Amino acid sequence: MKTQFKPAHSLVWLSLIAGMSVLSGCSIDINGDDDDDKDKDMHESYHYQVTVTNLTQAQPLSPVSLTLHNASTKLWMAGEMASSAIEVMAEGGDNSKIAELSAVKMAYSGDGILMPGHSQSWMIESMYENYMYLSVATMLVNTNDAFTGKTGIDLSNLEVGMSMHYTTMAYDAGTEANDEINLPGPAAGGEGYNNTRNDVDRVHIHPGVLSNAELTGSMLSPEHKFDNPVTKITITRMQ
Repeated sequence: MKTQFKPAHSLVWLSLIAGMSVLSGCSIDINGDDDDDKDKDMHESYHYQVTVTNLTQAQPLSPVSLTLHNASTKLWMAGEMASSAIEVMAEGGDNSKIAELSAVKMAYSGDGILMPGHSQSWMIESMYENYMYLSVATMLVNTNDAFTGKTGIDLSNLEVGMSMHYTTMAYDAGTEANDEINLPGPAAGGEGYNNTRNDVDRVHIHPGVLSNAELTGSMLSPEHKFDNPVTKITITRMQ
């Protein structure tokens, strides 16, 4: 059984005003199977609060993807070809393909854009002892195919009341050339995802964007430039 969680819509939009919201939601069994007795790896329920903060000046982030999976799963690796799921998210901000991956046991998603300087929080639950690894991913939407996050965070040894803190760098999915024109974000309102790969076809650290002060035709202004880190992730075990 795979479970997908969707947050309450109104709280996400409050986060754009107040800077932070704790998102909660009901579970959806996307396989249509509610027989938990078939999951032999269940254990007591562990609860975590995950907060993601956008550290950039002017790069909104697409709805954040949070997934729980096993130890052998990495959603991406620098130097390797991006999966189709990462390509779709990195070019167009759509994280639904990540949630559908066979390796993913439980999936959560933000339901709106995470604006610069703002945070969103989720309460996530793990009840499967073999699926205690968290991946967080999101697109920098005023780019061709930049994304950020962290994959394979081990939650199994985190004690109640303790926290882990991470900052994340920007990656280039390597699936779309950085022309700074066909951008899906508000700076350009461009194409977004296209299944044609016309770049180096491997994930690498993003070199940064070029603004219209540096590149003729660029849809970006100098404030859209960014440096690492681009997000902060805080994970606290609540129960």
